[in-house]
Amino acid sequence: METIRAEAVADGQAPLISAEVVSKVISPDSSSCTFFKNAGLSTRSLKTPSAAEQALLEQLATVKQKEAAITIEFAKVRKRSEVAEEALEEKNLILQRILQANIIGISSQP
Repeated sequence: METIRAEAVADGQAPLISAEVVSKVISPDSSSCTFFKNAGLSTRSLKTPSAAEQALLEQLATVKQKEAAITIEFAKVRKRSEVAEEALEEKNLILQRILQANIIGISSQP
């Protein structure tokens, strides 16, 4: 079993925090660590993924790429929509002014 020994802390160096010490002791990458096996937990090994795992990883990568493309396209559509909305608001203001001017012009005629 791997042993972690206390080491003196050099001047100016911060001591390891508890989480760092624990992570060294129960690291799933440690070849001599049996903590996870004893706890009945599987650890991610350093072996190459199986064909099924590789297929799933490739499928996930494809989905993420499509998601990124959709996100970019959505942002473009949203921007075009905002620009169109602003233009529509400007046109509405112009029409309101024209109508007000016509109403004032009609009501001021004898």
